[in-house]
Amino acid sequence: MIVPAIPSIHRKGAVIVADRARLKTPRLRTEAVRILLALALAGTLALLFMSARTAGAGRAAVFPAGTNTGVVALDMSASISGPTYARVATTLRGIAAANQSVGLVMFSDSAYELLPPNSPPSALTQFVPFFVPLRYYGSTPVFGQGPWDMFMGGTRVAPGLVAAAASLRRAQVKHGAILLVSDLDDSAADQPLLEKEAVRLRQQHIPLRIVPLFAAPHDKRLFGALFGDNSFVDPKVFTHTATRHSASIAAPAPWGLIGLGLILVFLLAANERWNARLETAS
Repeated sequence: MIVPAIPSIHRKGAVIVADRARLKTPRLRTEAVRILLALALAGTLALLFMSARTAGAGRAAVFPAGTNTGVVALDMSASISGPTYARVATTLRGIAAANQSVGLVMFSDSAYELLPPNSPPSALTQFVPFFVPLRYYGSTPVFGQGPWDMFMGGTRVAPGLVAAAASLRRAQVKHGAILLVSDLDDSAADQPLLEKEAVRLRQQHIPLRIVPLFAAPHDKRLFGALFGDNSFVDPKVFTHTATRHSASIAAPAPWGLIGLGLILVFLLAANERWNARLETAS
């Protein structure tokens, strides 16, 4: 009588040993190492994925270090036009390019919030076309009509700063900052309120940075006395020349991403070293 062969569950080419009991401890140790390496590889890959998602993000260089989100207080008074629009467009593009959340307040005689803090940077880019010329008549740029044109009046900076600070408080933002984009040609009647707001911002630890739009020297001296000379943003951040692009993003070197990559390489090498298939001499 011929007994049919029972299918083997052993891997082809596997070595069958009789003394399996003595191999139990090494086998368990090998399985534990495999599990630990698998978990370490999975965790490293997850961290790499999360880090890569924000690898293109940075801090907009117009904001101070440590800023989570900022509010742009943009001067839209009647004195803001022509060449100053190019500087406004460069500033807004730089913030959007840094992929940093932001809010937007526009002001003239009064202030109004257009974007709340923590708005995505893409929301800011919708305003850039209003500051880009539609065409030129000779050397004179011609801009399209903005929705705020009818509200343009004199310059009162204090209401803009009050509205920006209120936006940060309303959104409960920690480590927020205000970016003032203005020609700083403030009304004399506004200066008492401006001085009070400067004191209030210092008391509330809300840093202010200033992008001056071709401001007159005496106006810059006034704002430097109120908010500090270091409040002015380095011109190379929001200006460019034929040989130099604006340095709009302040992003640290991606050392975390590089470190995770090295750990991943080490774990893959360890997996090949300790979990390689056993080879036997024929």
